[in-house]
Amino acid sequence: ESGRIVFISWKLENKEFYTSFIHSVNRMPVYDYYRILDNHFVLYKTSFYSYGAGMPDFEDYKQKPVLKDGMVHIDNLNIEMDSFSVFVGRVANHSLYMDNKVYKLSDFIEPGKTARFRIQKVSLFVLLRRLNHE
Repeated sequence: ESGRIVFISWKLENKEFYTSFIHSVNRMPVYDYYRILDNHFVLYKTSFYSYGAGMPDFEDYKQKPVLKDGMVHIDNLNIEMDSFSVFVGRVANHSLYMDNKVYKLSDFIEPGKTARFRIQKVSLFVLLRRLNHE
């Protein structure tokens, strides 16, 4: 919402990461897996422990869910997006996992607000100017 830069990387192509949150009804984690291709986010997999309110219905996808290790996995989604948003909940513990690090979204975005993820190329000059004015 604020346009504040919270992550910078020199190389994003083929980078993978995943997000997680605690589902409000069943209180179990939900994981969404992303890959960056051609300056787009590609949601390629989702995993969760049980169906409930707000969870995807397997009929919405061509892929069939697979039950493994007590979790439902839906692979090969390949949903391409220019950007995506996450409402940062107060108790859902929204997190992003990248490069063996965990980033709690509430450390960057006030709970109750929306985090917007987008890829944008900027020059070093513009980047330094924006970072110095935040």
